[in-house]
Amino acid sequence: MRLTLIALIAVAPVALAAQPKRLNMPVGHTTTVSMSAPVSKVTVENPSLVEVTRRGRQVIFVGRSTGSTEVTVQTADGETHLRIYVAADKYGLPQ
Repeated sequence: MRLTLIALIAVAPVALAAQPKRLNMPVGHTTTVSMSAPVSKVTVENPSLVEVTRRGRQVIFVGRSTGSTEVTVQTADGETHLRIYVAADKYGLPQ
């Protein structure tokens, strides 16, 4: 019983860290995300939904079409996972 509790406590932070960060934006709008180190690579699951520009430690996203996609940003500090939702307008964004 005691070992089970310790295992759950040790695993819980890893499970929480694996959840992607959420980013919501309307079509045509720009959102800039600052990273802790210069960005080396950005991979977009569905590139027709968002346009991506890298500038040093910043990643600039522009919503191009409605839908959701997964994005992986790689830096010297590791990977950051984002789930981007693009709505038709600001009224379609989750609250």
